[in-house]
Amino acid sequence: MNLPSFSEDDLRKASKREDLIRETAQQIIKDFTEFDLAISFSGNIHDFYQELFVQMQQHVAYLLTEKTEKFLNLLYRIDVDISDIESYQIQVPEVPFDSLVTELIIHRELRKVLMRDFFRRSGR
Repeated sequence: MNLPSFSEDDLRKASKREDLIRETAQQIIKDFTEFDLAISFSGNIHDFYQELFVQMQQHVAYLLTEKTEKFLNLLYRIDVDISDIESYQIQVPEVPFDSLVTELIIHRELRKVLMRDFFRRSGR
């Protein structure tokens, strides 16, 4: 069975669906909570990205400077590969590292939700 791969356009479209936004927020909250990192979501889907990004970026910046092993474990848990970070960093060198990582985490969490949605819809 071939698994779907999701493009940046797929992510943009998904980020407009309320159900996927809410599910992505819950996935982010769940994954960060496993590392004792509090993330909250007001439920306002229009500010979803910015609301979560700010909170997540603070945690990522802290982990990068104070808890490197915990940071690496978080990346592993969420399934963000170091090579993906390095590749993205080359594409957008002007973006601060903590912001870049935070964005990749959001994208990965959204991809997880899209994958679950794909399997729900296909009845697998």
